[in-house]
Amino acid sequence: MNLKLASLAMLAALVATPALAFTPEELIQRHLDFMAKGDANGIANDFAPDGAAVFGATAAVGRDAIRAQFAKMVSSPATRAIKGDKVWSEKNVGFLQWSAGPVHGVDVFVTQGDKILSQSAFVAAPPPAAAK
Repeated sequence: MNLKLASLAMLAALVATPALAFTPEELIQRHLDFMAKGDANGIANDFAPDGAAVFGATAAVGRDAIRAQFAKMVSSPATRAIKGDKVWSEKNVGFLQWSAGPVHGVDVFVTQGDKILSQSAFVAAPPPAAAK
């Protein structure tokens, strides 16, 4: 009888345990996968409802604004071709070093649980060709 009760208690505890949150690296990999597919909805849904995505002087706050921002970005084949060169994290902050041809950068993701709170991009590109 005690064995049955213990088994039921263990089963109830397993069912009641919430799903494990994504690591920052897992969220970044999902982000890259959605980028490659051109899926702005998938990207936006990985952000917290009041999340922010900052790219240079452009900031999008909230999922609708983030969805619109990424819809423009993923419409470009060059953006969808971004290659993740290195992904790592320190606690809840994830880092993505990436390249797309001559353009390269580092994105910083602040995460909580299974959501991105903010993403900031730091981009370097070759200087424009001099006018003749």
